Amino acid sequence: MLVYKFGGASISSPEGVRNVYRIISGCENKLIIVVSAMGKTTNILETVNIAYTERNTNEALRILSGLETFHYEMIDQLGQPDEVKYKLKCLFEEVVSFIKRNENHDFDYCYGQIVSLGELLSSVIVNEYLRSAGINSCWADARQFIITDSAFREAKVYFDKTDKRIKNTFSFTDNIKYYVTQGFIGSNPSGDITTLGREGSDYSAAIIASLSEAESLTIWKDVPGVLSADPKLFSEAELLPELSYKDAAELSYYGAQVMHPKTIKPLANKDIPLYVKSFADKDAKGTNISSNKSLQTIPVIATKKNQILISILPKDFSFALEDAVIDTLLILQRYRLKVHLIQSTPLCISFCADDGRNARLAIDELRIDGLVQYNDNLELITIRNYNEKLIAEYSGDREKLIMQNDRSTVRILLK
Repeated sequence: MLVYKFGGASISSPEGVRNVYRIISGCENKLIIVVSAMGKTTNILETVNIAYTERNTNEALRILSGLETFHYEMIDQLGQPDEVKYKLKCLFEEVVSFIKRNENHDFDYCYGQIVSLGELLSSVIVNEYLRSAGINSCWADARQFIITDSAFREAKVYFDKTDKRIKNTFSFTDNIKYYVTQGFIGSNPSGDITTLGREGSDYSAAIIASLSEAESLTIWKDVPGVLSADPKLFSEAELLPELSYKDAAELSYYGAQVMHPKTIKPLANKDIPLYVKSFADKDAKGTNISSNKSLQTIPVIATKKNQILISILPKDFSFALEDAVIDTLLILQRYRLKVHLIQSTPLCISFCADDGRNARLAIDELRIDGLVQYNDNLELITIRNYNEKLIAEYSGDREKLIMQNDRSTVRILLK
């Protein structure tokens, strides 16, 4: 059995959906297909959630209506019957009903209930198209088998409960060789919808592959495989034919546009190979990620934009004590900040993290017991196999706020 994951960029058009059929139609193995939301759907649903939690219900419904039109146009262009439109309409009506009746305007809770719509819509469209093209696929609801805690935007998966649900859900028969399901979403034990974090569909696919003991996971992307840099930013980016689990995990953590950082662990636990292949050229080799050691010597560059550097200086010199550091880390954990770099002195500790709503909430709480300074609109560049020429080339004349390095990797936080 194999697991294929298709990203939102790949299925953002009718031609993309048709290409999913072309890729899987030659597959003789049993197959679980995991899909993301189409195109920019997640971004749009995030704006719906912002409008709604700010009590601008009419604006939320207006944006949602435009998204509904986009998906209806998609199924019309795919030549799908009215029955498919009805299925989508039911999903939209669930969210509209939630917006109109819900009284809990907690941002994270509402995020799970609203933004999860994108994957549900795309999986219905892909499954119905495959069925119309002659593939007897079944739609599976990830909300029923990915069981998590109640951290609605960055949920922790309960693997024991999920394992049992997955084994019960994917019951292949001679007539059923294909399932289509969603990435990114799950539910807590109370049935509330949760999400696994931005770009979490890769992680969903890895969980499914691991717990169903698949032969491999293939992520189909709009690039030839894992590249040494983002080709949109660096024209000299090269394909990396092989990577170890360790290298892939580090590169995704550093910000390489490869996969969700949590993707590797479930696969490595079961020694399941991961292939990253081109959606546009299914026969191209791509990148093979496995337990084999890779000896990468070419420079690999990863960037993270929209970073914030938060520096905390205690009022009472307490950073000389371990408890003060622990208290600070607990605040960052409570707001689920993605911390990418830490630097400390005896009387100051600094964190580089993704900027956003939670970062600003954490700053407000940190100010209660200390002096907090921050710099925003920063970029974190990581270079594996670096040299001084590369550092100069990619940092330019921008001010370096922090630079950390070891034998093979340098990380530079730049204005």
